[in-house]
Amino acid sequence: MKKLIPVLLIMSLSLFLGASLVTSQIIPDQPGSGGDPSATPTLTITPTLTVTTTPTITPTITITPTVTPTPSATPTPEPLPSTVIFLPIIFNLYGPIQPPYDMAQFMDSDDGRLYEVQHSGGSQARHQTQQDGGAFFHTKGNEISAEWEELWYTNQFIYRGTDTSPGNGLYYTLRDAGLYGSKWAPRYWHVGGLYERNPTVLFFRKSDCELVLGGTQRSWLLFEAYHPTYTFPSGLELAHVAQLAWLLTPNGEPEERYFYALAYGLVGWSSRTHGFSYISEIHEPGQRPDNTREVIPCLDNSLYWTDRRFERPLPYWPGNHRR
Repeated sequence: MKKLIPVLLIMSLSLFLGASLVTSQIIPDQPGSGGDPSATPTLTITPTLTVTTTPTITPTITITPTVTPTPSATPTPEPLPSTVIFLPIIFNLYGPIQPPYDMAQFMDSDDGRLYEVQHSGGSQARHQTQQDGGAFFHTKGNEISAEWEELWYTNQFIYRGTDTSPGNGLYYTLRDAGLYGSKWAPRYWHVGGLYERNPTVLFFRKSDCELVLGGTQRSWLLFEAYHPTYTFPSGLELAHVAQLAWLLTPNGEPEERYFYALAYGLVGWSSRTHGFSYISEIHEPGQRPDNTREVIPCLDNSLYWTDRRFERPLPYWPGNHRR
């Protein structure tokens, strides 16, 4: 009899409401809706009450429970749209960096980026690698005047020509066997490689291009190390840095060291007796004007130049040395 009372009450309510369907539902928390993912899931019960009004009243109650599965500790994220792009994207325009290393990649630059180089003595110069007339130039100074080193390369060698930065109001040129330009290093090189050189070095005054000192200088260039990344005293870290050393004997202590970074050019230097320098700041494109290479008016008019022979046309031929 106790069990019939709730049924009769429900029947009475149903008859009062015109025998309408009574449905109750409890909505559980959904994963990812802000609730506690570790909470016990709520049981959803959807009772369906069917009432008949035939002379013999036999109510039927059907209960269909719905159980929400337990969420995992880490909900599976929705897949990202195919158009999402993660930055930065780094493109290597030079191919794989592996031995034998292409020294032109380290010494030359294809975008003329500007950067500051600090000397241990306190001075600072803005550097930029520039291309002109088949050669490239390591410039050191600013947009008013910048000293420069002239280089070029073939399939086999890196060459040097003229350098206006030795100091004391001088510049010098290099020749091999009477031909303008000297082989500085192999184009493709392995770490540990040692390259012997014996160029003719001629020093001239910038003021009148008169010869001051000349002679041959035997030396060796050592490919000391390749650094996938290298951190300079400024705290700046660059990728792909080649470290070379200049020796006066094959097994001697380096007189100078040079650091060349991929796509930059010369970014560091040290001397056994004259301190060291290192890259200290990198300028954004357009943030500073390009360096202006210094002009030596008499450079192409000295007596020395009148009888020289060429392995290649000199970029600073009369009329072409001003940009």
